[in-house]
Amino acid sequence: MPRRTPGRARHLLDFQRNTRTKGTDGFEESKWTGKAKLYGSVDVLEGSEFWEAHARLQATPYRIRVRYDKRIKGIEPDRWRISLGDGTILDIVSVPDRSEEH
Repeated sequence: MPRRTPGRARHLLDFQRNTRTKGTDGFEESKWTGKAKLYGSVDVLEGSEFWEAHARLQATPYRIRVRYDKRIKGIEPDRWRISLGDGTILDIVSVPDRSEEH
């Protein structure tokens, strides 16, 4: 039987949403809640894309690609993040849906 090679979507990504509630003391508390676990690709940007993004963010930019899923429809970059399997947390900066390819 031929050996299967892993595809581009080989990383398990945990999409988390920040849920905010008022505590008993009246102050707002935030908690990250997992909303969807999806397989996708994680690429570190290189070349001109890297320098353009690095100049704006002052951080190492990644490109995450996943298949369309209703559970993450309408992501708000300031309220969502992605947790990688190794514990790395990635903040979402933008969510392009080019030509509504979903």
